[in-house]
Amino acid sequence: MDKIIEKKTWTVRRWLSVVGGLLVLSGLIYLIVAGSGGGVLKVERDRLTVGTVVKQGFEETIPITGAVQPLQSIFITATEGGTVQEIFVEDGAMVEQGDPLLRLTNANLMLDFMNRETQIIEQINNLRNTRLQIEQNKRTQSQQLIDADYQYKEAYRQFRIDSVLMRDSVISVSQFEASQNNAHYQKQRRDFTARNLAREESIQNLQLSRIDASIGLMERNLTAIRSNLENLTVRAPITGELTGFNHFLGQRKAQGENLGQVDLMSGFIVRCQVDEFYLARISQGLDAVYTLSGNEHPLRVTKVLPQVTNGQFTVEMEFLDSIPPSITRGQTLQIRLKLSNRSTALTVPRGGFYQSTGGNWVFVLDGEDRAVKRDVELGRQSTEFIEVLSGLEEGEQIILNSYTTFGDASQLEINKN
Repeated sequence: MDKIIEKKTWTVRRWLSVVGGLLVLSGLIYLIVAGSGGGVLKVERDRLTVGTVVKQGFEETIPITGAVQPLQSIFITATEGGTVQEIFVEDGAMVEQGDPLLRLTNANLMLDFMNRETQIIEQINNLRNTRLQIEQNKRTQSQQLIDADYQYKEAYRQFRIDSVLMRDSVISVSQFEASQNNAHYQKQRRDFTARNLAREESIQNLQLSRIDASIGLMERNLTAIRSNLENLTVRAPITGELTGFNHFLGQRKAQGENLGQVDLMSGFIVRCQVDEFYLARISQGLDAVYTLSGNEHPLRVTKVLPQVTNGQFTVEMEFLDSIPPSITRGQTLQIRLKLSNRSTALTVPRGGFYQSTGGNWVFVLDGEDRAVKRDVELGRQSTEFIEVLSGLEEGEQIILNSYTTFGDASQLEINKN
């Protein structure tokens, strides 16, 4: 008799199909979660700072620090080295141009000066004696020409008298010829003396010119040597306030050493150190403002020194309005430098989120209890706001806090206390 075989409800194949389906479903769920960029993180509302997207007037600015400096400062250097012998003024004193500040002593310089002065004076005296001799020769030669001219005129006068006497047969032919020969000789003698004097005078004038030039050069050298001694007395180069002037008696100062500076107190400038990142964007004529006692005051860039040192370059600014009486040398000012003109733009407040995301994404509030991650594009910045280029709409709100504690969360669940 045949047996009836009961069919099993769950076969092995069926079990495998169910397990496989569950694995596929799990995989799809994982992909969906992974594609969302992270999970949900619960945060407390009172620990969040929220900012609203606003359309408003915007200008790109950067915060920098400036130091008030005198309009002009002249450094004082030791023209000659020496030992401090006398100090006439103290650091911080107001001085007039030419006022003595301190006196140095230098025995070697004094000895060298005396030796060189003696040599130069001796050379000058020798040249002057030579000049006197040449002048004496010129006078002698001039006197010789005068004598020769006189002798010629006398001989010619006698010749004319003898010519009349000869015609009247008063004198002999030999006497007449002697008178004639003498007149001719005296004329040649005078002409020769005149030519010789002219030639000698040209040479003597050249010699005198060279001697005068040499004497002048030596006198200038002597003056320069004497001025080196005068340089041992250090004087104020301009009228102003003496600063950095700290010395004591007996202190040795090298030639060229900085001894301090005199600040021209008729005005001030502001000198700032700026990050080299902005070097290509800062130029002469840019405006800036600083705040003092709650009031804003305008500045303007007058000079950009492009040399970069330790990642910074120097910018100088001028005061555009009257300088407040409370401004002093060395005072630090907090400045906002304007890199663009004011225009209407979509903006969000600055916050720690920018350092966390580089301005590439933000958490946008979706209702009151949730914030979602969204890609954005941010642009220019000021000291208070950041320009929104895309990804946000006016009126939306974002979380401004730093996102470092949010991990990889793509959504924030906001709990209210």
